[in-house]
Amino acid sequence: MCGIAGTTRPTEPELQAMAGRLAHRGPDGSGAWVDPDGAVGLVHTRLAVIDLSPGGAQPMVSPCGRWVIAFNGEIYNYPELRQDLERLGETFASHSDTEVLLRLLMRHGLDCLDRLAGMFAFALWDRQAKSLTLVRDRLGVKPLVYARLADGGLAFASEIHALCAHSGIDLSWDREALSQYLACLYVPAPLTLHQGIKKLPPGHWLAWKDGQVTTGQWWQPHFGEGDTMSEEQAVEAVMPLLDRAVARRLVADVEVGCFLSGGIDSSVITALMAKQRKDQGLPPPKTFTMTFDEAAYDERHEARLIATHLGTTHRELPAQSNLADFLPQMVTAFGEPFGNPTALLIRELSRQTRQHVTVALAGDGGDEVFGGYPRYKGGIWAEFASSMLPKPVRWVASKLAVLIPESQSGRHAWRRAREFLSALALTQPERYAHWVEYFGPDQRQALLKLASLPASPIADLYGGLGMDDPLDAMQATDLLSFLPGNLLAYGDAMSMSVALEVRLPLLDHQLVERVAGLSSRTRFARGQKTILKAVARKLLPPAIVDRPKLGFNPPMGLWLKRDLRSLVEERITQASMERLGMDWKAVNGILSEQKQGYRDHALKVWALLVLENWASST
Repeated sequence: MCGIAGTTRPTEPELQAMAGRLAHRGPDGSGAWVDPDGAVGLVHTRLAVIDLSPGGAQPMVSPCGRWVIAFNGEIYNYPELRQDLERLGETFASHSDTEVLLRLLMRHGLDCLDRLAGMFAFALWDRQAKSLTLVRDRLGVKPLVYARLADGGLAFASEIHALCAHSGIDLSWDREALSQYLACLYVPAPLTLHQGIKKLPPGHWLAWKDGQVTTGQWWQPHFGEGDTMSEEQAVEAVMPLLDRAVARRLVADVEVGCFLSGGIDSSVITALMAKQRKDQGLPPPKTFTMTFDEAAYDERHEARLIATHLGTTHRELPAQSNLADFLPQMVTAFGEPFGNPTALLIRELSRQTRQHVTVALAGDGGDEVFGGYPRYKGGIWAEFASSMLPKPVRWVASKLAVLIPESQSGRHAWRRAREFLSALALTQPERYAHWVEYFGPDQRQALLKLASLPASPIADLYGGLGMDDPLDAMQATDLLSFLPGNLLAYGDAMSMSVALEVRLPLLDHQLVERVAGLSSRTRFARGQKTILKAVARKLLPPAIVDRPKLGFNPPMGLWLKRDLRSLVEERITQASMERLGMDWKAVNGILSEQKQGYRDHALKVWALLVLENWASST
């Protein structure tokens, strides 16, 4: 795992500055390459995981000297790909996956992307054609941002903060991106909060030549043409892919551990990892769980049960009480506002885990791939209710829903009931956006003092998919938005801020494609995570499989009443909000409802606090 950056018509100070801001991603080495004619410069900071020798150093130049690559990520099937290339006469100077990728690109160009199994973002310079190509992996595990330059050139980097070290980039605010941040608590690709910086979306490529840029999409998830089969048949179809996904992610020349929350996703991965290591005569894996003083958020008991059952070497890592103090470091790592406070937990979990291993497996993606969110059940129910209840009845229910109270303790049953009823009169896209967006269109209009209601990024995405089945549409929307923009964004930014590589077996693209290829009736036959729970029953105690879902979230409501109270009062003021171009009356209304306990606006308040911190630091 690494950090990469580069630019056309480079200067040494710019390359050094970008590399310096990526040093945390690659503490084991760094390299730079500049085209002899000065057309392009590439930099790379290295976290050595596969082939620890200098043979894996980057940027890597092809033997013929025509091609140069800067690569961030892992190609998990590189041993098989290398064998294929050797049968074609290729010889290799290293044991790295980078060299395998470079040789594939030399032979097949971007047609080779379909053969790659892994997480990656890379830049390829063709000295003969004078063209620069950027590529991002299918699901967006690894980040890549870029900027068009005033002279027609291009600059890119793994992180916004690194790209901001390049001169001549328009860093003024993008007000549309700000509106989308308030909606999602992250800025969806391709936007960033800076006018001049864009995110390359997952599954996309970008080509630059002679000042011209073209982009294209090379992968996207496909739902809606699924096979209907029994639960046992579905398990038989999925199990080999899941087993292989874990096995591939254990290949490393450093020690690999595993995050273990006690939930189904990480427990299944840990079980398969433990079995594979046992079959190979290796010691049990090391597992890591974050613990909390607040019982409602703590899963140490469940994680202990799993660790004992599987015989892992288990460590409990207590969450610090002052995690919010790391807000400035979090903002720097993202390079723009990011409103999900779980990022702070991931940073702390990664920091403490890094003291023991260099690589950790995690269960991210299980909810999106296997249908684990409660809102998926709500979407199916809502569609049924819409077909059964007359429109006037649904309209009355939506108006009465505002009377339902909610708790600030972290329990969401009442809030979910209110949100379900309040969205009954809406269309499918509007309903889903109503559930997953935080500041709704009316709130954003008031906050940003807009003349008209702003667009809904989630409703637009959902509606553009053209899917009739609500489960297909909800899962596809999340795979294209919530997963890369939220979960994968904080997973990469926070783990790489402490040089820990995190690998995600549940996002193996062949596994994702196979599960998506099952009908929604099969995927949701017994409700949330039907197939993964069936797999889990073959590996884990029933008490773990059937217990209620508990997300990995901080006690934000409690933090606002205690640790963060003075910080909110100090930073979210009329003066600070007006400097952000926000209406103080609208902001103060949110703060008042939170203080009075009338509504749970904890995440909204945190998002405003993050925004203010970012604005003050730029």
